[in-house]
Amino acid sequence: MIYPTCRKVNLSRVKMLIIFLLLVLLPLSCEKSEGLGGTGSIAGTISEQFYNDDYSLLIHEKPAVDEEVFIVYGNKEELGSRVRTNDLGQFRFKYLYPGNYRVFFISDDSTAVLDMEVEKLFEVELDNGEELDLGKLEKLTTLDFDDGTAMIRGVVKVIDYVDLSSWPDLVIEKTYYATEQEIYLTYNNHSFYDERIRTQSGGVFEFGGLIPGKYLVFLYSDDVTGESDKVTLEFEVTIEDLEQVIDLGEITIEKL
Repeated sequence: MIYPTCRKVNLSRVKMLIIFLLLVLLPLSCEKSEGLGGTGSIAGTISEQFYNDDYSLLIHEKPAVDEEVFIVYGNKEELGSRVRTNDLGQFRFKYLYPGNYRVFFISDDSTAVLDMEVEKLFEVELDNGEELDLGKLEKLTTLDFDDGTAMIRGVVKVIDYVDLSSWPDLVIEKTYYATEQEIYLTYNNHSFYDERIRTQSGGVFEFGGLIPGKYLVFLYSDDVTGESDKVTLEFEVTIEDLEQVIDLGEITIEKL
């Protein structure tokens, strides 16, 4: 027959062990992870920079108003919160616990081959009660040539010669202002023209809504010397500000 044996338990040692475990585990259970409920904050100011399509020219810059800014808590995958910038481009995420955060907003990408948007990401570590300011942040936006407010204008006049006359003894039959004359506009170093318009009544033409940069305005005239069918009249123009109006004046073309 087997008889059980009993041992006296040292209760004082058990109590000490329980107290030790409580002292070690209790702070761990009360430790807060990244997110809302703390006293820290992350702030910043976003400035929106507007460039032409190849980023060779900064058109203008202003505070990014009503821009969405996002935050991710710690190593989580889901979005933590979202705010919008004010009239000065400022934003702030309040009441944050200490820890690691990812703040981002959407911007165009100057390094991309194709026109695409990317997340502009900032990874930060926030101390307890810290008011972290990310400073000035830049959002890039590209503009098409006709996203502005500048203008190039002019008037086209035609010299029409008598059909039977020839170079160099040309005889003028009449002169008039061209209607429905095609005029072309090329922006920057584009390989093909960007816009084609026709003259209106009185020979007037206007390319409106233009951004700053270099332009080439051209149209075709008959080659009255007979060396070729047409000659190209070209006018290089530089717009320097958004409100500029450039008047090319009266342009004369010839017709046989």
